[in-house]
Amino acid sequence: MKKSFLKGASIFLASVLTVGMCSAYSVNAKAKFSLPKKTTLSYDKKNNGGNGFYTNVIYIKGTNRSNSESILRNGMKVKSSNRKVISTKTFGKDYYLIADNNQVGIGVKLKKTGSTKITAKFKYRGKTYSVKTTVKVIKYSNPFKKIVVDGRDCTSDFKNKNGSSISFMGRNIKITPNKNWRVKSIYTYKPGATKMKKIKGSSVTIPTNCRAFITMENKKNKLTEKVTFDEMDTSEDPGFIF
Repeated sequence: MKKSFLKGASIFLASVLTVGMCSAYSVNAKAKFSLPKKTTLSYDKKNNGGNGFYTNVIYIKGTNRSNSESILRNGMKVKSSNRKVISTKTFGKDYYLIADNNQVGIGVKLKKTGSTKITAKFKYRGKTYSVKTTVKVIKYSNPFKKIVVDGRDCTSDFKNKNGSSISFMGRNIKITPNKNWRVKSIYTYKPGATKMKKIKGSSVTIPTNCRAFITMENKKNKLTEKVTFDEMDTSEDPGFIF
């Protein structure tokens, strides 16, 4: 586990095309499901932890709170056309399934840069569905020209793609995007709340015991890198393992 000079919370960096934060879709007898036509993910040769399926998730559009449990319970088969880039041979080892933000997500493990086609088949209300996406895996690059946490420059923490926990505590975060990158969104969330609060601009002060979600987007290839900060009392142990 990599340690930072900052302590107290947890941070992870996840890359995935912006498909996860969609609004819930209404579902009727003719439910429609799909994956994005194209998906871009980033691969880090120097830090294999960031290539795991906990940080590379592709969400199925049309899934929501009313149908995700049923879809996962019925099972889903996932296939990759190029196992040298993404392998889907063994569930739990090469890929996994989750219901996150009320959507069904496919977490994949990246093996190298390149392209592959991901196909998922599942049943819902007696009907079989097949959805697919063409995935392009590119080399990871730091989305931050500078990121300052409580007055300290933490840019070097993101020179590699992070998939494992970092001991971290910080409330005041200021971001300067790297070339071709922008701050797409910043949200804060308090446990128990029914919705998140959107923050304008490129800086945020995280309230005590709250969480901040920061999404960076590459303006050229539309790749997104998502960073989560957990602010908590120093007496608390975050205990996150990604």
